[in-house]
Amino acid sequence: MESGPERAPWSPRRDVLVAALYVVVVVMLGGIGGLGIGAQGLLAQGPLWSNGTSIALLVPAALATALRHRAPAVTLVVTGTLSCAEVLGGSTIGGYVLLFEALWSPVAYGSRRLARVTSGAGAAISIAMVAVTSTWPQPGPSIVVGLLLIVVVVGTPLAWGWEVRHLHLARATAERLASAEQELAAERAERAVETERRRLAQDLHDVLSGHLSAVALHAGLAAQLPSADARERSLATTRDSAQAALRDLRSVITMLTDENAVEPEVTLSWDALAARLDAGEHAADTVGRADGADGPDGPDGRSVVHVDPAVEDPARVDPTLRAALLRIGAEAVANALAHGRAPRRLHVVADADAVDLICTNAFVPGHVRADDSPGLGLTTMRSRALAVGGSLNAGPDATDPRTWRVEVRVPIRDHSPLTTEVT
Repeated sequence: MESGPERAPWSPRRDVLVAALYVVVVVMLGGIGGLGIGAQGLLAQGPLWSNGTSIALLVPAALATALRHRAPAVTLVVTGTLSCAEVLGGSTIGGYVLLFEALWSPVAYGSRRLARVTSGAGAAISIAMVAVTSTWPQPGPSIVVGLLLIVVVVGTPLAWGWEVRHLHLARATAERLASAEQELAAERAERAVETERRRLAQDLHDVLSGHLSAVALHAGLAAQLPSADARERSLATTRDSAQAALRDLRSVITMLTDENAVEPEVTLSWDALAARLDAGEHAADTVGRADGADGPDGPDGRSVVHVDPAVEDPARVDPTLRAALLRIGAEAVANALAHGRAPRRLHVVADADAVDLICTNAFVPGHVRADDSPGLGLTTMRSRALAVGGSLNAGPDATDPRTWRVEVRVPIRDHSPLTTEVT
């Protein structure tokens, strides 16, 4: 059975008071204290029983209205049956009053099935009234009386009950929609907070991790270098990276505290990345020579940075895209310095459709993670590439298992055709 329409919490005490009021009404209409209002049953020209019998029938019918919210089916059966009996053969109009309530309450407060059953019962009562009144001595006026009774006693409570029911259903639907909208708004707010949190974490990682990785690497190497020139070069790189980290940190703090700030200022440059690789190469080469070892890969084992001039042209590559490539490149260089070996190479080239960033370094197979659970750096680079519509592949080179290769391809948006040769 379907449940009834949702309503505001009802009070059993209120229903008891309504039932007590009905008891008082039917007793007063029954003739107690000289206030009786006479009536005749529909089955005969006069009542079939006395006022006392009518009161005896209607008091239980009135008491059953106390269940109109909790058990409207009981009100329909008990109140409806006893009030119909009074209407057919009783002596007071209290039966009409309670019949009104017996038809209204189940429609307004009951389940949809009960409301339909009540409407069917009202139709049956209407047919019975027309049939009974048509047997009176004057059929014409009698049928008019029957139709009037149908409109007032049956039609009005049913129509009113359905209207109240629809109002309750509309209110409940509106409340559910409002609640769902509030939940959706809360979910959107939580999602926005989570997205902002991830973006800030990514920005902090991108703008600081590369600088701080360079600081840690070169500060540690400076103490091991026997050459004064190598130490000076490593310390200069350490100083420059620390200053860049401070500038980036101030930029992020400004973005968090200034409502007019949109994005943190990018202090990275391809030259800075080249300097990191070059300083790392010199440091590793000097340490190797001090240990009596040859350079990493002989005379050709030098780090190389090549950036296509087209990438620096804002008319060809959007500055936002360039900033994303710089951050990806910074992370790739930081990983190559921290986990790889020389030679380390970074190539950034552009064609008519996309920009390719390729970072390679030697590594010892088995010492670098090449599974499907990348670290934060690789995840950040992939997220950056996806954010600008690109893709990222990382892993051992297919042609040389001793080389780790990070390859990013990002499509150029709103670019003009390239007119110069790309190397």
